[in-house]
Amino acid sequence: MEIIAGIMVLLVVASILQRVTGMGFALLLAPFLAVMVGPHSGVILTNALSFLAPLLMIAAVWKDIDWRRLAVIVPAALLVMPPFGWVMANTPQGPLYIVVGSIVILALAVTLWLNRIDVHADGKGLLVATGVGTGGGVVLAGVGAPAMTSYAVLARWNITSFAASLQPLWALTALTAFGVNYFYSGESLPSFPWWFWPLCVPVILVGMWAGGGVRKLVSESLVRKLVIGLALFGGLLSLITGIRDVAGL
Repeated sequence: MEIIAGIMVLLVVASILQRVTGMGFALLLAPFLAVMVGPHSGVILTNALSFLAPLLMIAAVWKDIDWRRLAVIVPAALLVMPPFGWVMANTPQGPLYIVVGSIVILALAVTLWLNRIDVHADGKGLLVATGVGTGGGVVLAGVGAPAMTSYAVLARWNITSFAASLQPLWALTALTAFGVNYFYSGESLPSFPWWFWPLCVPVILVGMWAGGGVRKLVSESLVRKLVIGLALFGGLLSLITGIRDVAGL
């Protein structure tokens, strides 16, 4: 019961963060769930909850979703997830996390530098690359947000539309990641009472409601900084996880 209560508290906080910035749900949940239910089961549970939360949020942000961009990003992300899943299953985890984390941090640094010198980039090729980076990041290290953040900065994507458009993307990539992880590892969801999943729905909705109130109180500039900060945190978390694994800590 203590574990379930802890998960419900995390769900409220993660849902608030997701409603305000469009991202950060899995990033917040994953480290805590890994401790609560074990690393492998934690990943599977994170994937399942990361499908449920954005799915519930889509209706609230529907009018702001940019389906034109998603029409390119989503197929690219989903297509690369199975082969990246094979890479993950056949590569030592520690070095893989280090490589992914380093690439994420470098890519964000370059993107922010380009933004400072007022470089604007967009187009189908960049959208495809963003999808590949998102899908690969989700499967390899659970960090799909940095690729999307880099694109949003370069393309000057309106932050409200960006946050809304992430919801169907996260729902689809989480569902696919769940299938890929199950196929390669055979891991299944941890065992909870039957009422656990129905209870998650109102808890997430409460977080969404609170996040909607918070979103009205913060500026576009602050939300943009939070999005970039979360993406950077994801890269650092991946890098630190890899270093600890290699060092046997």
